[in-house]
Amino acid sequence: MHKIENLATTSPITTQAGYHAFLYLALALVLYSIRVRTLFDIVQWEEEILTQRREKREQRESEIIEKSIQLLSQQGFLSLRMSDIAKAAQYSMGTIYSHFESKEDLLIACAHTLVLEHQLLIQTIQQRPIPAIEQIIATAQCNWLISMHHPDLIEIDNLSLMPSVWRRATRQRADQLNQLHVALASTFLAIVEQAIADNLHGYQHLEAAEKSQLAHTLTHGMWGLCVGLASTAQSGYASNLCPKNSDENHAHFTTNYANFLKGYGWQEPNIDTVFARCNTIAIECMKSTTWFSASEPAIQ
Repeated sequence: MHKIENLATTSPITTQAGYHAFLYLALALVLYSIRVRTLFDIVQWEEEILTQRREKREQRESEIIEKSIQLLSQQGFLSLRMSDIAKAAQYSMGTIYSHFESKEDLLIACAHTLVLEHQLLIQTIQQRPIPAIEQIIATAQCNWLISMHHPDLIEIDNLSLMPSVWRRATRQRADQLNQLHVALASTFLAIVEQAIADNLHGYQHLEAAEKSQLAHTLTHGMWGLCVGLASTAQSGYASNLCPKNSDENHAHFTTNYANFLKGYGWQEPNIDTVFARCNTIAIECMKSTTWFSASEPAIQ
């Protein structure tokens, strides 16, 4: 009985203490949620600021690269100075060097932009419902047209492959360009493998490994032929072989490239018709690019 009385006496106090504890706990939870929400807002705000800064930096870098490609087309790599780029892009020298450690680093970035254009070309051609061999010819036609009408842009790409250039660039940019070239070669290699299966005769008996080796050999040969033909056409030494007349230039390319493909088993009776059709496709696909869309060099 005594214990019951004590319990009755202390119950209101206990209830009141529990109520206060509940209020304190609720208040603590509210304050905690406010603090968490505030921290979340701060983190989100910081992420937005970082995103804005990154986008602004990427935009600024794109502007510098665009002006650099234009100046490289006008002046060439050896004559171009970083101060020329800063003036044309309307940025300080410090800003230019905050993006690119050297002129070679900037050249690699310009080449990366142009190789992305080549990648877009191949992807656009791949979307056309044409045989793999015609995708190869259309791609080669694009390279030929670019070489004829934009030798200044081809020079940027060629210079970026020189060890004396990429070794002076940052490792990150050199690696990015190399990875892009590898991806581009892999895409073209897949087209060549399809052409071996569908359009070239005499290889059905080969094992998979042998067909893969043949595809690599063909890919290297096609690339070398394109580079060699373009160099011949652009060379003053060989101007008698490639007159300035565009039709004769194109005939020079068509004859040599067709003979190369025939040597690997291409048995097309209407070669001129196929090359004409692929040339039309090449011109149409080049319109999807930024730097190669004009039929004449953008910078004189």
